[in-house]
Amino acid sequence: MTTIRGVHHFAFSTADASREVDFHEGVLGLRTVRREKVTLRGRESELLAFGVTDHPADGFLLAYCLGSGGPAGRQGSNGPKSANLSVPPGSLLYWQARLYDAHVDSVAEERFGVKRLSFAHPSGVPYTLVEADTRAPAAQAGTREETFAISSLHSVTISLTDVRETHAFLVDLLDAEHVEQDLASGYYQLGADAAAAGIELLHEPYRAPGTWTYAVGTPHHIGLDASDAGEREQLRGRLLDAGYADVSPAVGGDLFSSVWVRTPGGTLADLLCPQVAVA
Repeated sequence: MTTIRGVHHFAFSTADASREVDFHEGVLGLRTVRREKVTLRGRESELLAFGVTDHPADGFLLAYCLGSGGPAGRQGSNGPKSANLSVPPGSLLYWQARLYDAHVDSVAEERFGVKRLSFAHPSGVPYTLVEADTRAPAAQAGTREETFAISSLHSVTISLTDVRETHAFLVDLLDAEHVEQDLASGYYQLGADAAAAGIELLHEPYRAPGTWTYAVGTPHHIGLDASDAGEREQLRGRLLDAGYADVSPAVGGDLFSSVWVRTPGGTLADLLCPQVAVA
């Protein structure tokens, strides 16, 4: 029944596009793999995608840039909370110093037995660096920046006042595996590839819900890799049969086609497949 192969991207709303490029390229060492003009909330905006390759479809951080006058939002529960990025073991001290030099505060922590470094990007959206990249740093040639570089999206964290319905949604409908629990946090693997980005459900029962719309400083949605359009349509049928009436038909785009669903608790998910070119 496996349809979803992992988390493809984490999308958020922010203000100034140039500031996003400066931060993601200059501080995090990522590449701007996509940049285009879009209209959001009736205003001219930009969509940016950041990743580690040169291919636009490989961007795993998507920024909807509403401009300096864009409406502000409220972070909260019942939606995506943070993007968790993979870095090699032993690299967090390097990243702590690098973020400090860029005037970015960070907090060291541990979850699921793995060391992490949490911080906020310029608009306040939470990011976390996770020592989960199994490539040995000694095997990577080049500068310290290359040796300790971010390699991929490790997971996304979703904050929920109640996790039960979302747990059932992931396990029963998306065929995810609940592989680990650490107090209030549960980790879910999507698909057979353990290296693919997963989902962390964080139980925060006293956290007020956040903004759902495009609003500066807030996460917006997560993208899930559905890969095969036929399998995705079968999943869409299962979602409708289970009572999830808020499921869109497939919507075409330049790179992907999307099926949108509002998951339990409120997280918006984009079930995406590569767009097939018509000859």
